[in-house]
Amino acid sequence: MTVTLPQSLYGFDGIKEILFYEENAILHKKLQRDLLDNEKLITAHSIVYVLNGKVSVTTFEGDEVSIGNQEMLFMPRDSYLISDFMQNGKNMEVFLLFFDHEIAMKFIEKLKNQELEKSTICKLEVTANIKNYFQNISTMNFDNPQNQKLVELKLLEFLHLINEKQDFIQTLQASEKGKQRRDIGSMMLEHYDKNMTIADFASLSGRSLSTFNREFKERYHNTPKQWLIEKKMSRAFELLQEGKSVTEVAFEVGYANVSNFIKAYKSLYNETPKVMQKSLS
Repeated sequence: MTVTLPQSLYGFDGIKEILFYEENAILHKKLQRDLLDNEKLITAHSIVYVLNGKVSVTTFEGDEVSIGNQEMLFMPRDSYLISDFMQNGKNMEVFLLFFDHEIAMKFIEKLKNQELEKSTICKLEVTANIKNYFQNISTMNFDNPQNQKLVELKLLEFLHLINEKQDFIQTLQASEKGKQRRDIGSMMLEHYDKNMTIADFASLSGRSLSTFNREFKERYHNTPKQWLIEKKMSRAFELLQEGKSVTEVAFEVGYANVSNFIKAYKSLYNETPKVMQKSLS
């Protein structure tokens, strides 16, 4: 099942939430084992700084980048296959930064007229200022780490440390423009079977939640939530007819909780998935 970041990281074992609010976050991660080829949907832009270990990232277009100790990577919001590797018997240790559409636009507002390039993953130079930033923030303890204004301030502070790196700026800007142009319907068709909220879809498209809901309803005369349920259940019906178990189908259409899937299915078809399968046998 696809893991959605950064939301699934909050409260996860091995994750320290230094500062976070919704999709904006500064996190410190330690792992005691390798995690290989995890499909992850990142709904906010992400920067990974490796203290120890190795991170390998592959886009669904086939681009692959790996970074090791003291290296840093930028990933525009999108789907990736990500592997985390321990090195030299030491814990995998990284800093993760996530920033949403609003912070991205505040940062690149003055760069609107620059030439755009393809949106993809790219390595970033680790300067002395960037090392100092991570060293300083790792020693800070905030009374309220879930602080919207403070996490925005610290993320913008970091972005301005790398603002002369044109590959990063153009990649970020290309991602923002590309997502804004992206068709809402095709995006949801691509990701409807993921374990995503409507807020995730809105963020991935570069729109606010209210704008996303309004534009979707104007176009499809339905709410995104109801459309998503109907699409998931339609696919679930097909999979159940193929003989797959209720649990298998629930996971394949993006439900982490089987009971919630059964409830949604019954609300649409007036019978449980198990009853439907029995009627076919």
